[in-house]
Formats: sequence, C-alpha cells, structure tokens
Amino acid sequence: MRAMGIEMSDIADVPNDGWMGSRKRKAMLQQKDSERLRAAPGQSPLICSKEDTSVLAPQLTIDDLKQTKTYLKLVKKQQKDMCALKKKQAKAHVALQSSHCTQVDRTVAQHDKEKQALEKQLEKSIRKVSDNYSLEMSRDIEKQIKTLTSNHKSKVKEMVASHALEWAEMIKWHSAEEQTVREQHVIQQCETLRKLLLMEHEKQTQQLSLLHERQNKDMRTNQAKTSMESSKAISQDKSIKNKAERERRVRELNSTNTRKFLTERKRLAMKQSKESEQHQAAQREQLERLEKHNEELLNSCYAKSQCQGQRDGREERTER
Repeated sequence: MRAMGIEMSDIADVPNDGWMGSRKRKAMLQQKDSERLRAAPGQSPLICSKEDTSVLAPQLTIDDLKQTKTYLKLVKKQQKDMCALKKKQAKAHVALQSSHCTQVDRTVAQHDKEKQALEKQLEKSIRKVSDNYSLEMSRDIEKQIKTLTSNHKSKVKEMVASHALEWAEMIKWHSAEEQTVREQHVIQQCETLRKLLLMEHEKQTQQLSLLHERQNKDMRTNQAKTSMESSKAISQDKSIKNKAERERRVRELNSTNTRKFLTERKRLAMKQSKESEQHQAAQREQLERLEKHNEELLNSCYAKSQCQGQRDGREERTER
C-alpha cells in the first residue's frame, strides 16, 4: 500500500463491508457529512459540489460591499456627524446675525439720541430769533445736525460692509469645513470598502483551500478502497492455483494501480492549480475595479471642492 502512496490513515477512512452493513454504513456517512456542514454555524457551507463553482469564480460587486453591516454602520455615523456639523454652523449663523443686528440697533439708537438733543436745541434757538446771536446758534445747530446725519450714514455703511465681509468669511469657512468633512468621509468609505473586499477574498481563499483538501482526501480514500477491493478479489479468486501465480497477480495489480493513482493525483493537482489561478485572477480583477471606483470617487470629491471654492469667491462680492 505504501508503495502506491496509500497511507494507513487513508485506509482507516475506507468502510469495511465485513463488519458494517450497507444501510448502516450509508447512515453513518450521511451523519458525518451533516456534522461537517454544521461545524461553522451562520456560515455558508465550505464544501462545494462539482456543479458549485461560486468559490472558484466568486461574484462580488461593489454594491454587495455597500450593503454589508460594517459599511452601512459607517455611512450612518457619517450622516450623524454631518448633521451635527450643520447644526453647529446654523447656531453660529444665528449668533452672528444677532450680533450684527445688536450693533446696528445700538448705532441707530445713539444717532437718534444725539439728533433729538440737537433738534431740541434748534427749537429753543428758533424761539429766540429776535437777536443775531440766537440766529447764528440756530444755523450752527442745523449744521451739526447735517454733519451728524452724514457721519451716521457713513458709519452705518462701513458697519454693513464690515458685517458683510465677516458674514462672507464665516460662510467660506463653514463651506471649507463641510467640504473637508465630506472628503474625510469619502476616504473612510474607500478604505472600508477595500478592507471589506480583502476580508471577503481571504474567506473565499480559505473556502477554496478547504475544498481542495476535501477533494484530495476523498481521492485518497477512493484509491485506498479500490486497492483493498482489488487485493481482496485476488485473494478470493478460486482460479489461482498456487502462491507464485497469486503473487504475480498482486504485483501486476500494484503496478497498474500505482500508475492509475499517480495519474489521478496529477490530474487533480493540475485541476486545482488552474482553479487557484482563476480564483486569484478574479480577485485581482475585483480589487482593480474597486481601486478604480475609489479613485474616481476621490477625484469627483476633490473636483467638487475646487468648484465650491470658486463659487465662494464669487459669492463674497454679492453676499448680503
């Protein structure tokens, strides 16, 4: 047996018809297969049939990765972070508007107060127009009122321009802050997608390795069974008259089985090697497709950032 590459461990897996009935043997084999399938609860079976080639050329798209729990959890967290940022910015908008309104109201109130005081003085002077001094004072007060009004208009104009500039700077800052967060989110999404794909590739490679191990074990078991059955047939052959003839038949059988078994193992090794190459090629293609998708996504995000910066520059001149 050892000369044909058959170990005792392979023979141990071969059922013995002499002590086990066919029905009982079939039940035990079915139970053994069932236990193997239940060995990894919550996972897809690792052993595939001949018709099942999904493990050899797995179909895994970017949309599949985006539907995973890990990716959906990341997107949900990013949406929550963006909402928090927008709320903070909205609060800053209200605070700045309130500050600007307060400054304008105080300036207007101060101007009205000073103007009313001058107008009262003017009324008193008008009542005393009998002398030249009162007339000169009235003219001086009127001049002060005009100067006060002119200064007030200039002051309000400067204040509004300052407020508009401050508002535009805040909008620009908030826009840049928001765009930075978006870029970070896109980078996180790309990194997560790549990590998920590599994890899936590792699982698929493990599944293929287990499939090949199962195929090799089944082949050795079948070869050991064939060898034992052939040897048994020779030992029970009544037509063989002497020991020398029996030994000659055994040597011929061993030689034939050795060539046959080696051919089967070589054929299976070539088949598995081809499957591994196809598997690796499919994974490389998926990774290249994902890398291209991530690159396009990042380029689109950066392009939007540049357009937003140009738009903010134009809006600075027209804001408020």
